[in-house]
Amino acid sequence: MSNFFATIADAGRRGPGRTAIEVQRPDGVETTTYAELLAEAARVSGWLAAEGIAPGDRVAILADNDARWIARYLGILHRGAVAVPLDTSYKTGQVRTVVDNSGARLLFTSVRYADTARAALAGSTCRGALLSGEAPDLPGPEAIDRAAAAADVAACAGDTAAVILYTSGTTSDPKGVVLTHANLAAEQHAAFQVVDVTEDDAVLGVLPLFHALAQMANLLLPLSVGARVVFLESVNSTALLEALQARGITIFACVPQFFYLIHTRVAGEVSKKGVVARALFRALVGGNAWLRDRTGANPGKRIFARVHRVLGSRMRILVTGGSRFDPAIGRDLYGLGFTLLNAYGLTETSGGATIVRPGDRFTTSVGQPFPGVEIKVSSPRASSPETAHDAGEHVDGEILIRGPIVMREYYRRPDATAEVFEDGWFRTGDLGRLDEAGRLHITGRLKEVIVLASGKNLYPEEIEAHYRQAPVVKELCVLGISPPGEPAAERLHAVVVPDEAVLRARGVVNVGELVRFELEGLSVQLPPHKRILSYDVSLEPLPRTTTGKVRRHEVERRLAERATTPVADARPLTDEDRAWLADEAHERATAFVAARLGRPAVHPHDNLELDLGLDSMERVELLTALERRAGTRVAPEVRATIFTVRQVVEAVRAAPAGLTAAVPDSDDRLAWDVVLTESPDEALVQHLGKAKIGRAVVLFVLIRTLAVMIRPVVRFRTAGQDRLPATGPCIISPNHQTYLDAFFVAARLPFGLFRRVFLVGAAEYFERPAMAWLARAVNIVPVDPNANLVTAMRAGAAGLRLGKVLILFPEGERSIDGEIKTFRKGAAILASHLDAPIVPVAIDGLFPLWPRGRTLDWRRLRPGATRVALVFGAPVTVARGAYEAGTTTLRAAVDRLFAGLRAAAR
Repeated sequence: MSNFFATIADAGRRGPGRTAIEVQRPDGVETTTYAELLAEAARVSGWLAAEGIAPGDRVAILADNDARWIARYLGILHRGAVAVPLDTSYKTGQVRTVVDNSGARLLFTSVRYADTARAALAGSTCRGALLSGEAPDLPGPEAIDRAAAAADVAACAGDTAAVILYTSGTTSDPKGVVLTHANLAAEQHAAFQVVDVTEDDAVLGVLPLFHALAQMANLLLPLSVGARVVFLESVNSTALLEALQARGITIFACVPQFFYLIHTRVAGEVSKKGVVARALFRALVGGNAWLRDRTGANPGKRIFARVHRVLGSRMRILVTGGSRFDPAIGRDLYGLGFTLLNAYGLTETSGGATIVRPGDRFTTSVGQPFPGVEIKVSSPRASSPETAHDAGEHVDGEILIRGPIVMREYYRRPDATAEVFEDGWFRTGDLGRLDEAGRLHITGRLKEVIVLASGKNLYPEEIEAHYRQAPVVKELCVLGISPPGEPAAERLHAVVVPDEAVLRARGVVNVGELVRFELEGLSVQLPPHKRILSYDVSLEPLPRTTTGKVRRHEVERRLAERATTPVADARPLTDEDRAWLADEAHERATAFVAARLGRPAVHPHDNLELDLGLDSMERVELLTALERRAGTRVAPEVRATIFTVRQVVEAVRAAPAGLTAAVPDSDDRLAWDVVLTESPDEALVQHLGKAKIGRAVVLFVLIRTLAVMIRPVVRFRTAGQDRLPATGPCIISPNHQTYLDAFFVAARLPFGLFRRVFLVGAAEYFERPAMAWLARAVNIVPVDPNANLVTAMRAGAAGLRLGKVLILFPEGERSIDGEIKTFRKGAAILASHLDAPIVPVAIDGLFPLWPRGRTLDWRRLRPGATRVALVFGAPVTVARGAYEAGTTTLRAAVDRLFAGLRAAAR
């Protein structure tokens, strides 16, 4: 069989002036024709021969994607040598390991990686050469330009090695995948039988060429038919979207994360619309998916034309692979009209082994095997016979592959080669199942299966896909963590990376609280054994491979290191940190923060919440104390951007003076005096001061009437109304079970209190005009406490000063299981500073009707199915500044009332 280079050369001769490679750079597009590319490859081949590189010798490449990279790669094949592309993220030791293991005689690199190459090759027989640029000790491209072009392409037998690609673990266990010319030809032939690629196509390549999928999809396949390939100098979302729209791209193969970006953008735009518009959008997406499934018609391309234009007007084929694709996102993109071919393969299978066929209806599979490829699933098993059919859990086994695309061997590793082959079948280490149509469904990695104490097997990728539905979650990795002393019993633990863009857009600073709330809401939708039981929030991106797979072992290592790090202040200071602390004002403020928190020191980059453990109230107290010391006032919009010690110090220092004089006292009681003295935005609370007797009467009659109307289906009993204060401001504090709690509380208030009731509600529910009108009508002040706690507290104080009655849920959120959760001290702070008593309230019975994270259970709206009990307790007063004691007293009172309700129900 001839050298695979000949296939590309044939295509080039049919259109020598046609563009082969484009590189989009910030200052323009660099173009290389087929004639130029093949001529340079021939000169590379001639230069290699002159340098003593013989057929079969290994030549490594360490550089970024561009035409010169491809010319060197093709020149190596032209010579009959073996290309060894290296991961550009390799450190010096990893480069040295791979060079030594492969026996490479030459390493092509670029100026960007020249220092790494020099250090790796020190003392080695392998020599270095530059693809581009100049260096005094490395031959550059001018040497190749002067070389005589090799006329003849080396003839190679089919089983002759063409490329060696190294898998992960190169520093300790180097495994070089040997792909032969026959492997490459088989992969090419099989792919062309499934996907139509012609010389009129333009392929956008963003995956690095040291990866098998990229070499096939972005090099060998398109160049062998004379298509155009476009690379980006800088791979980022802006450059990528520009290339898609400006370079006439028709085929794009990429890892799932890019398509997740499109989905996130669409979802973000839709979320800004009204309820009706959002419902219509979901109906159109679902309707288009239904039409595609049943008729093959796809009007979504026209209905959602604006979304499709993001990928360019000529786009016709989208391929994704490399890591598991979230099925929920896949279904949405299918409904939007995108044809996304999900593929599966490994380096050991020349890149691709299965692919969804164009025109197929949507499934969660990665398609059927390539022509000539056989796949089977061995050792089928389930967690246990009685749980084999639990929701989301499949009977599956290890995926085995056989065919001409499977590698020859691991280079110089007969032990590793023997381990992965069984009677001619390659053991992938992946778990999956085949459906009745022969489509392959991937469920996880054999080594990543989490075995619970119950014996159930869980696949982390399925669980991660569920929790990634939370808008605040950007990345999430689920691991099996063994409790101390029980190494065989794993429990689910997650590492969560929040989406900082979402947090900034919503003005949220209490990241941990929001993440916990979102995860709890999603947990109730899973069976108990699939719920994560603990988690860590990390502001660092998860470590990933070049194809987007999470490096779980690296995540586990980071967790272990974090667990053994004694205290946050042991973190070393960088030169930048030292320079910042050299400013006396910065040093004094940082020392004040440490002293206030009872720590010997804090690091400038310590996160106030995640590293120092401050809740939202404590953040306000710290910031206010710093403001008082400096005699400044930080603007509300700036408060929402403060996450670290350095940021809080710099915000206070940069703020304009807002106090008459700096006050060194940091007493929290005085801090809240300062916060609550100021009124919130006048527009927020101006309607509270207006007498609206007529509206109050109408609402009172309406709510009382509704309460009577629901009696046949909701049994509602109340006690303790006589304990409510008849006059003056007060705070009514019930436990929080559902969205309906405030209605049931208001329905049992006497008119004298009802007409004075107001609430501080989450602003996100009252953004539309109709909901904004409703908020004014029922005295709701729309403020997002997650984004602006100070404004929320000031709004509460303003209403109480007007003699109003504030309904405030001390838990700050709905219960996840109907039980009472931790109380926050907001009610105690307001009661303390406004001399307003707190009325403890216990409510029970509503949670089963409308549990958090689920929809209203209409089945419970039948006679006798729902019984609601509510009891008011004796008012609680809070002494000046006794926030903790007041909160404890309030919680104890609600607990007693709640226990009484439960006892009476029995």
